[in-house]
Amino acid sequence: PSITNTYSISFDGTDDYATATLGSQVFDGDFAISFWFNADTAPAYTTLIQSGSNSGYNDGFRIYRYSNTALAFWKGQGGYSNIFGNIGTTATGSWHHIVVTRSGTTSTFYLNGSSIDTGTDSQSYTSTAFQMSFTTYPLDGLMDEVALWDSALSSTDITAIYNSGTPADISSLSPVNWWRMGDNDGGTGTTITDQGSGGNDGTLTNGPTFSTDVPS
Repeated sequence: PSITNTYSISFDGTDDYATATLGSQVFDGDFAISFWFNADTAPAYTTLIQSGSNSGYNDGFRIYRYSNTALAFWKGQGGYSNIFGNIGTTATGSWHHIVVTRSGTTSTFYLNGSSIDTGTDSQSYTSTAFQMSFTTYPLDGLMDEVALWDSALSSTDITAIYNSGTPADISSLSPVNWWRMGDNDGGTGTTITDQGSGGNDGTLTNGPTFSTDVPS
């Protein structure tokens, strides 16, 4: 089913980001991450999503976009390495939907509803710090409908979430965290309310703004 989607969050590419402290560990076993983004520019590196308590994300991971518009998933843990590297194509100025889901030691990367790569990942990511954009390689563009699960998603689930390019109501999939990026906050303030079961509200830092440009 569809939902009313009115707002996204706009990051300025300089120092804007959003943070949330997760109440429980989401990423230490099976997990899934879903979000939409629309980049205005393509610098050398863009941090889309990060889990980690420091700039080295040694207890977490990052989902990157490169200047060639490809994507990657890098893990920290005393140095860093890529689970996925230089995959897909994400045109600047367009909305894209990303899902990374892990079942056992197999991770799968989905772009716009389709699987584009699989990788092996047995790392237990211990951080409860979660960021959208980040001060290191911040996003210049928009982000919307960010959701986390402490279980894997099936390909059928991901097709339903992508919904042919229009965000759908994912409440039946029981996300632990679901930040609607202003839709339940009236598009004002510095808090993005968590509509998932975790109840971990996000905080906008350094001036991200609400936008009415949304995936459709």
